[in-house]
Amino acid sequence: MEKTAIAILIIGAALLAYQPTIDYLSEKFPETLGNCRCDSVRDMVAWAEGNRLCMYRDSLGIPTIGIGFNLQRGDARKLITNVGANFDRVLSGADCLTQVQVNNLFNNDLVWARRGAQNCISGFAGLHNCVQNVVIDMTFNMGERALCGWPIFAGQLSRRENVAAANNMKSTRWCGQVGRRCTRNTDLVRNC
Repeated sequence: MEKTAIAILIIGAALLAYQPTIDYLSEKFPETLGNCRCDSVRDMVAWAEGNRLCMYRDSLGIPTIGIGFNLQRGDARKLITNVGANFDRVLSGADCLTQVQVNNLFNNDLVWARRGAQNCISGFAGLHNCVQNVVIDMTFNMGERALCGWPIFAGQLSRRENVAAANNMKSTRWCGQVGRRCTRNTDLVRNC
């Protein structure tokens, strides 16, 4: 009996080392495999975006401030003014924001990103919390229109085909642009 149990454990370990088996089991039994713990959506986005009180240029050369706040977006002047700052001076780099001002902009953008994620993914509320956070993070980064422009990905998530959705994410230009953000997000989608 003891030798049989050891043999089963060895065979099981060998099978689990084989990635297609892991993928299959992850899809069939998602609640039992993988690391499905994640940070809050606030922490996930802030980790990927960084937090700078003064204007900087992002990886695409876009003037940005705070936690990924695009200073070229249509409502930037209004929102910067609403937090009590001078838009032209912030844009030029002459003035920086306070952390309170950055947090106010960020809170507004997280509400927008959550709404966009819910609009793009059918059954969003039923997704694992970490997968919801990934979709909100992606919406924050690329915008609702861009995320909704991935109908195959959206369908995969809606059908809980997480491994396929993660593979889809990995194969995109977006993944190459955002580096470690993509690695973290694809790992969470795949394993949750």
